[in-house]
Amino acid sequence: MFQSQSLPNDANAVNADQKTISAITASTGPNLEPIDITDKEQQIKNKKQERFNNNVNRLSKRITLYQAASTIPSFVIELNYGIKYINQCPIQPLINVFLIVHGCSSLVNGILLLSGFIMAKHIIKSGGPSPCVRRLFVASLIGQLIYLVFSFAWLVAGQVWVFGAQVNGFQSSNSTQTATYCSSNVFWTGFVIIIITYAVWLLIILVIAVRYIIKRHKMKEGTVPTANQL
Repeated sequence: MFQSQSLPNDANAVNADQKTISAITASTGPNLEPIDITDKEQQIKNKKQERFNNNVNRLSKRITLYQAASTIPSFVIELNYGIKYINQCPIQPLINVFLIVHGCSSLVNGILLLSGFIMAKHIIKSGGPSPCVRRLFVASLIGQLIYLVFSFAWLVAGQVWVFGAQVNGFQSSNSTQTATYCSSNVFWTGFVIIIITYAVWLLIILVIAVRYIIKRHKMKEGTVPTANQL
């Protein structure tokens, strides 16, 4: 009799425990914080906007005009010698092609820089870009990136052609020796363009590296607590 009467009591205890667990789950369930996806999306948008603003500030500086203007002499000289002496470098006719294409690509880069400067100034004055201006500005940045990649690849090709001609016995004194002849105007123009371009790129890399080191040093100094803060 004692065992048969204890079974309903045990069942009631189990039901009570289940109700307690359900009540706890119901009370704590709504308080669980969901993953906030909107905050992450907003952070991504903020980073994109920050990069956009940095590019606007960079291209709005007067040095951009100087960079655009510097492409004009290169375009004129290379196009002039490349076309004028088109058949006067039989040892390596592609040196003429190198000068013509490199000069035209430099002019294209100058146009991209000038357009970027104009749009950056417009964005700053207007307080914010319209969708059309924003697309044009981003297209200018993409064009500059494409030019940078193409310019490097084309410079390597020109280096192979120019220095290859030098290794193969380049001479500019006897035009009848077509196997080794190349006009000095063509060869030395290509040679100087390659050396100057590498020097400019090396200088830019050094400036960027120095600025990065200085920035990192300042950030570290800002995170170190002073004696008053300790």
